[in-house]
Amino acid sequence: MKMAAVLLMWLLALPAFAMPPDAPAFTPQAGFGGASEGTGTLKLLFGKPRPYNVQSYGHVLANGTFRLDQTVLFQGKPPRHRHWILTTEQPGEYTGTLSDAAGRVTGHTDGPRLTLRYRLKGPLFMHQTLEIKPDGSIDNVGRVTLFGISVGHLQETIIRKPAQAK
Repeated sequence: MKMAAVLLMWLLALPAFAMPPDAPAFTPQAGFGGASEGTGTLKLLFGKPRPYNVQSYGHVLANGTFRLDQTVLFQGKPPRHRHWILTTEQPGEYTGTLSDAAGRVTGHTDGPRLTLRYRLKGPLFMHQTLEIKPDGSIDNVGRVTLFGISVGHLQETIIRKPAQAK
């Protein structure tokens, strides 16, 4: 009986471990409003891990959509500029575009997590999960798939930059 009570208390506590209570809800503005910097690694099948850096700036446009401008730099390669436009379809549901994607971006939020899916080139898809941590940083984990089979992985940490004094 004592063991059952301990087990029940442990099971009831599980949701508290799943999502930190002080983690903010993920919205494009909460995650990417203002300036941020990401550092990470992309590993494709049979390739070596490729370190990269991303400088980003995001803001809400007059029509209510969110725009994120990014400069992506892989070691030994010229900088690549790209931008995202995300539209809220309903609370927690997003659609949009990414300038270097081959189709629509779809997104869904669940508390501090944003899940994104979009087509890259040809039959390649990117599946990303971004999670805002209580300290404000974002963990970005991505999986590249080909016909549903994982062929690549990315891991990135994104840090918000302090607002510039004007």
